[in-house]
Amino acid sequence: MDTTQNPIISPLTMRESARGVTLTSVYDEMLARRELSVVGDINSAMAHDLCQQIRLLEAADPTAPITVFVASPGGSVRAGLAIYDTMRLSPCPIHTVCLEFAASMGAIIFMGGNERRMTPHAELMIHDPLIPQGAGGSALALQETSRRLMQTRKTLTQILSDRSSLSAKRIQTLTAKDTYLSAERAVELGFAHGILTSTKETAHV
Repeated sequence: MDTTQNPIISPLTMRESARGVTLTSVYDEMLARRELSVVGDINSAMAHDLCQQIRLLEAADPTAPITVFVASPGGSVRAGLAIYDTMRLSPCPIHTVCLEFAASMGAIIFMGGNERRMTPHAELMIHDPLIPQGAGGSALALQETSRRLMQTRKTLTQILSDRSSLSAKRIQTLTAKDTYLSAERAVELGFAHGILTSTKETAHV
């Protein structure tokens, strides 16, 4: 993960063995339990790391579930779709848990789970893709930017429609503006399958 964009300090855990006491990152402990995290802005470095971790876990056991915890405001569409594609192509059952707030591409990644759960006060936020910063140039360049943006909108609409079973037209109505969904509303619309009532449930989602 790119700590320049995601300055997250990894907590350490202490382990005692015959060779003495060692300090281990909590994320290494999570990886051993087949648990991964998507935290902070989504970028290429994060996508590369997460995709490699998924491939590592599926090589170790292609039938065992992988749980992905999501708490992200979104970020790069390309990076987010790389994570989404890797999750969907993996032979492992992928379970996603929205811990806090999954918005934009964070919501798309959350939707990649075969089983999707949210904590009671978590939120999803979906919207249409935004015009890239610095977009400009000639009329033809703007036309191409618009064409690509509409193609991206079509792709994301199809993902949200397929995963929620809502019609593409209903999805586009929801994404025409920033639409915030509580855990209850997300379950009602089919974006999530349920709401966690205990941390023990994350082992079985």
